[in-house]
Amino acid sequence: MDGAIFSFNNIFVNTNKLSFTAWQRFAMYEFGMGLPGKLASQFDNLTPSQGLSLILAHFNANLAPSEKASMIAEWQKFLNEEADSLSEKDQLPGIKRLLLNLYDHYVKIAVLDTNGDVQNVLKQIGLDNYVDSIVKTNDKENPYLTAVNQLNLIGANCIGVGTTAHDIENIHHINAIAIGVGDAKTLASADYQVVQVGDLRYPMLQKIWEDKQ
Repeated sequence: MDGAIFSFNNIFVNTNKLSFTAWQRFAMYEFGMGLPGKLASQFDNLTPSQGLSLILAHFNANLAPSEKASMIAEWQKFLNEEADSLSEKDQLPGIKRLLLNLYDHYVKIAVLDTNGDVQNVLKQIGLDNYVDSIVKTNDKENPYLTAVNQLNLIGANCIGVGTTAHDIENIHHINAIAIGVGDAKTLASADYQVVQVGDLRYPMLQKIWEDKQ
């Protein structure tokens, strides 16, 4: 196993909580009304454009594409401000140990960045020194393919770690081993699945990769 490519969401920090807090601040700023906490789960694992669509539906608002782009940029500012308040205590349990073990075994590590804030968050929580590449992504590409290219590796020599069914699909598309973190039903197509990142260990991942060769 030469590389490990991580989705960022809910693997390093609770990004669902971080993102929803930013959307709450955005709603108050743009519409003068907050979002009730009971809506939080509806925003889990959404892209910025998907999150904005929910916001607009909630407030019965229609916008031109150019306006949507500026609103996403506004939300991004709130997200960055929330990220600035993070510290090492906000790391999800077990992620630092896993990164250290991979690092010690010369496994290259890439992290996907869908919101543009990963570099800042990793620095705030003290994990930026263990990551070889931060991969900025867009909706038109397979981010795991971009990551293996940046690491100068091939997919078959890597594992991918994701939290959504779409992540698992993208990982399999590059012939990497797919590790799912989260809901078992959602991640049923993964090669291996755990509830939380703290359940992952380097020897386990190495064995899973070897068994698939």
